[in-house]
Amino acid sequence: MIRSIGPRHPTAGRRLRRLLSVMLAVVLASTLPALIRSAPAAAASGNLILNGTFDNGRTEPWWTRLAATRTTVSAGQLIVHTANTVGKPVWEDLVGHFEFGVTAAQPYRLEFDASAEVSRNVRVSVSRVDTPFTSAVDQTVALTSTMRRFTFDFVSPFGDPKAVLLFHFGGQTASTVRLDNISLTPLAIDPAIDPILYWNDVLLASYRNLALPPTAAARDAAILHAAMHDAAVSVTGVGNSYRVRVPVSYPGNMEDVVAPSLHAAIDQAAFDVLVARYPQRRASLEVALDTAVARRPSGVNSAEATRGTAVGAAAAAANLQARANDGSVDGGQYQPDGVDGSWRPTDHNAAVTPNWGLVTPFALASGRQFRPGLPAGAVDYRDLLGKQEYRNQVQEVRDYGGRTSSLRTADQTQLAHFWANDVDGTYKPPGQLFAHTQIVAKQRKLGILANARLFGLVGLALADAAIAAWDAKYLTSIDLWRPETAIGNGWQPLSQHENGTSFSPAFPAYISGHATFAGAWAAVMKSFFGTNDIAFDATTDDPFAKGVIRHMTGFDQAARENASSRVYLGVHYRFDADAGLATGGSVGAYVYANRLRP
Repeated sequence: MIRSIGPRHPTAGRRLRRLLSVMLAVVLASTLPALIRSAPAAAASGNLILNGTFDNGRTEPWWTRLAATRTTVSAGQLIVHTANTVGKPVWEDLVGHFEFGVTAAQPYRLEFDASAEVSRNVRVSVSRVDTPFTSAVDQTVALTSTMRRFTFDFVSPFGDPKAVLLFHFGGQTASTVRLDNISLTPLAIDPAIDPILYWNDVLLASYRNLALPPTAAARDAAILHAAMHDAAVSVTGVGNSYRVRVPVSYPGNMEDVVAPSLHAAIDQAAFDVLVARYPQRRASLEVALDTAVARRPSGVNSAEATRGTAVGAAAAAANLQARANDGSVDGGQYQPDGVDGSWRPTDHNAAVTPNWGLVTPFALASGRQFRPGLPAGAVDYRDLLGKQEYRNQVQEVRDYGGRTSSLRTADQTQLAHFWANDVDGTYKPPGQLFAHTQIVAKQRKLGILANARLFGLVGLALADAAIAAWDAKYLTSIDLWRPETAIGNGWQPLSQHENGTSFSPAFPAYISGHATFAGAWAAVMKSFFGTNDIAFDATTDDPFAKGVIRHMTGFDQAARENASSRVYLGVHYRFDADAGLATGGSVGAYVYANRLRP
C-alpha cells in the first residue's frame, strides 16, 4: 500500500506509482549482480521475504521512499536512519520490500525484531502494491531501545501476485531504527481457527437444544452457510456468490484503506442468521460470538473487524430476506386419506410440516423436479397393497426391523441406531451429515474458502432434499403408512425413545428423508472432491450408539448405510430407501452443477 496514492489525487497517485516502479527498476538494475551472488534463490523455510536477516551485509531488495532516509547493515541488522517528517502523514517515510504474492484466505505470520534509539511508533503493513492499495495486515507497534520480537498472524482477505511489506516511519522526528529477522510465512491450515467449522458446530449445538424437525433444520443450515459463503466471497472476491456479493468500499482516505477481516465478516453473517432463526438462544449465541472474536488471528485490527462486520451483516440480511416468504411458515393442517395404506399418527403427534414440499427451493425449480414414481409402481393405495413387492417389503421390515428380531445381526442393529439421530437432544439427520462433512474437511485440510463453498453446497443440497422428500411424502396420491401401522398386532420397531417407547417419525414413509438427505450429501461430496473413494471414520449423536465409530470407505457406502438403517430400525420399507437415495442423488448433483460455482 503506497499511502500517498488516493482517490482524491489520481494524478499524484499515478506519478508516485511510476516513481516507485522506476525506483524499483533502478535498484534492481544496479544491484542484480550482487543479489544473484549474495541472496538465496528462494526465501528460506517458506519465508516470502528475501534478505530478512541481513546476514549478507546488504540492504537489497529493501528500498526507501525518501532520499533523506538512509539504510545500512550493521552486525546483521538493517539500520534505518529516518527522515524528519513531523506534521506529515505516516506513509510519507517508507521502507519496503516489493513484490511477493499473497493468496486470498491463506493464513500468514508476519514476524520481525525491532528497536529504536528513542521510543517511537512504527506502522507495518502487508498491502497491495497497486490500486486500491488495501492492506491485509496493518499494525502499529511501539519501539523502545530494547530489541523485541513482534508477531502478527493474519488471513489475507485478497489475493495479489505483487504485494508489498511496508514499514511506515512518517510523521515523527528523525531517528534510528533497527530491524532484523523479518519473515512473512504462509501457515498450515488449522481447522481449530476456521470460522466456517466453528459456526457449523454452533449450529449443531443449536440443533441439540431445540426440538427441530429435519425440514426446518436443513433450511436453517442452508441460510447460515449461504450467508457465510457470500460473506467470504464478498471479502475475497473469489468465487460466485449465492445471493449477494456485498460491495466493499473505502472512505477515500489513505489513512484508512484496510480490507475487511474475513473472520469478522463470516462471524457476523453467522451470528445474525442464527439469532434471527433462534432468538430464544440469543444469550448462548452472544457467548459464541465473543468466543469467535477471541479466536481471530492476532493481526486483525479494529478497523478491519468493523469493515468485516458490515460485510457479514449485509450478507446475512440478504440471505434472510430472500427466504422471508418462501412458504416455510405455513404449517397447514393435514387431513389423512383415511384408507388402508395411508399414513396416520403412530404416537398421537400431528403430521410434521405437511406442506414443506411447497416451500420455495434454494436451487431446484420446484419440489417436484425430481419426484420419484409411486412405491412399487402402484397407481393408488388399493393397487399398492395388492402387489407382492409391497408384501415382500413389509415382511422384510417385520423380520429385520422389529424390537425383538432374531434375524437382524449385531452389526445391523448398530447400523440402525448409528444413523438414527431422530430423537430430541441429538443433532438430527442433517446434523450428522454436517458432522461427517467436518470430518472429511479436516482430514483433507481444506481452507476457509473451500469450506465456505463445500458447506454451502451441502447446506443447499440438504435443504432442497428436504423439500423434494416432503413433496413425495405428502403431495402425491399415496401418503404411505409406517411399518408400525402396516404390521400392527403389537409389533414394535427397533426405533425408540430413550425411555423405551416406540418411535416412528410423524410423517409418511415414502420416500425416506434420511435416504434423500444421504443421497444429496453423497452427490455433493463426490462432485466436490472429484471421487467417491475417500475413507473416513463416521460418528453419531444417537443415544443408543454412543461412542460408536463406523469406518466408511467412501461417500456412497455412507449413504447406502444411512438409507438401509431405516429398514433395520423398523420405520421404513426398502423402496423408501432406494427412492430416497435416487432422488437425493439427483438433487445433490443439480445443486453442485448450478450453485456456488468456483
